[in-house]
Amino acid sequence: MATRAEHARQLAGTTTRSRTPARQEELERQLGLLDHQQLQARAKRRQFRVLVVLSGIFLAAALVVVAGGRALLAGDQVRADSLQAGVASALSTEQNLLLQRAELEAPARVLAIAERRLKMVTPSSVVYLAPVNPGESVAQAHRGLGAVSSRPSGRGRRTASSSSARVRRSHR
Repeated sequence: MATRAEHARQLAGTTTRSRTPARQEELERQLGLLDHQQLQARAKRRQFRVLVVLSGIFLAAALVVVAGGRALLAGDQVRADSLQAGVASALSTEQNLLLQRAELEAPARVLAIAERRLKMVTPSSVVYLAPVNPGESVAQAHRGLGAVSSRPSGRGRRTASSSSARVRRSHR
């Protein structure tokens, strides 16, 4: 394979030995041949262009991500505002219901309904009953039965006196 310089010489039709250095440079310039420094400068410019394009793509992607994040945040804010409005509405409804309940439970209203609708009257006098000793508790009565014979008297039948005594003890 021939290099660019050899290719240029073939196009010119002469060898480098018969040409002068000025003529050689002029011929290379006309043919578009580049030396090492020019090739490095072109490579640096190409790298710079690639870097600028990649930076632009990265910047555009970052802007899209930021815009998407803001859209998500705005959607969440709308939902939060909606929920907050719902909570405020529920609290208002609860307060109204509590007020209605208090009005319905008012003693004056209950008394008026009892007198008008149910035809109840206020008593002229009140008689208080004396407290009654309720007697033994169920547990105490069972414990008391355990001390008495657990077998029935007689031939397997209970007598009326033993049954009534137990009943009296349990109802005290």
